[in-house]
Amino acid sequence: MLEIYLTDVQEKVQFNDYPGDHPVKFILNLKKIFPSVMELLLPVLPENENLEEMTWESTTQDFEIFKKLLSGWGVIELRLTAISQYKDKNFADQLAKKAQAKRKQFEKEQKQLSNTELDYLFMHEIHALIDAELIELGEKFYLPTLRDNWKDVVNSKVLNAKF
Repeated sequence: MLEIYLTDVQEKVQFNDYPGDHPVKFILNLKKIFPSVMELLLPVLPENENLEEMTWESTTQDFEIFKKLLSGWGVIELRLTAISQYKDKNFADQLAKKAQAKRKQFEKEQKQLSNTELDYLFMHEIHALIDAELIELGEKFYLPTLRDNWKDVVNSKVLNAKF
């Protein structure tokens, strides 16, 4: 369980909706996928330095963005699993690597973008790559759904990955 103190409303919330038993390990792994996670959830180490008792601080808005990233990754994992069944696991892994490379390219070329915007662009790119593969099977595009889910979080240029 993640215990999160929302600084803007001075309220503690408990968040259990994540895979695995070790919240710190989970956050560190998610940070590898979405670097903005460490900006959205700030770790608060207890006085006894026991990681099992770690708490987190965030704002309500940042916590909502964190939850969007987490649910977004869940959708990506499901879609990558479908691709690995249709093609193979290596092919699905290559799609993720291409999307990560595109994120790095955006980071170099668009220095004004925040980590959250770059994380959104990573999701945008991976869904675009998956959409291109699954359309052959008659699957619908996911990008319109992704854009609708994030329209209140990122600006329209980022939303559509048009610079």
